[in-house]
Amino acid sequence: MKFFYNLERKDNFEYIVLRVEENNLSGTGAILPIRKNGENYKIFMGVIEEYRSIVEKLHCEDVFVITGILEEHFPNHPKVKFAIQAAVLELFSKKYNLDINKLLGGLKSTKNELCGERLFPEYLGDVFHAKYYPGTKKETNTTFVLTKYPNNEMDTILSALSSNYEYLEVISWRELL
Repeated sequence: MKFFYNLERKDNFEYIVLRVEENNLSGTGAILPIRKNGENYKIFMGVIEEYRSIVEKLHCEDVFVITGILEEHFPNHPKVKFAIQAAVLELFSKKYNLDINKLLGGLKSTKNELCGERLFPEYLGDVFHAKYYPGTKKETNTTFVLTKYPNNEMDTILSALSSNYEYLEVISWRELL
C-alpha cells in the first residue's frame, strides 16, 4: 500500500491530509492540530513518519487490526491512528464496493443537540471503538462531535459513525482552533 501525507493550509491554519493508495484506489484521512490542546503539526508529522514504514507494508484488509499494530510500535497517538485507519477503511470500502454507512452506521436517528459528555471520535484512536463506544457507556449520555474538516476529509466515515449516537453536534474545524 502506498502512503502519502501532506501539510495543507486553509485560512492561514495548517492541517495534515493522509492518503493511502492501492491498485488505483485511494482513501483519505486528516488530522487537525488544535493549538489550545497543545497540538501542532510538527508533532503529528513526526508520528506519521514513525508509522510510515508499517503502513506501507500493510494491505487494506488489515483495516481491522491496524490501530493495534501502530499502537504496539509507537503508543499514545490516537488522532494519527484514527486518521490512518479512516483512510485505510475508505480504501477498503472502495476495493470491496462496501457502503460505509452499512459498515459503520447505526440505527439511531440522532438529535442535533448537546447532552452529556462531548465525544470527539478522533481522540479514541480507533474507528471501530468509536462505533461501539455508546454501548459501553449506557449509563451516561454522549454527544458525538462531528468535525467538518476544511475539504470534507473523513466526512463519510464521521457521518456514518454519528448514526450510532443519540446526540450529535456538528462543528466546523474553525470552531476548534
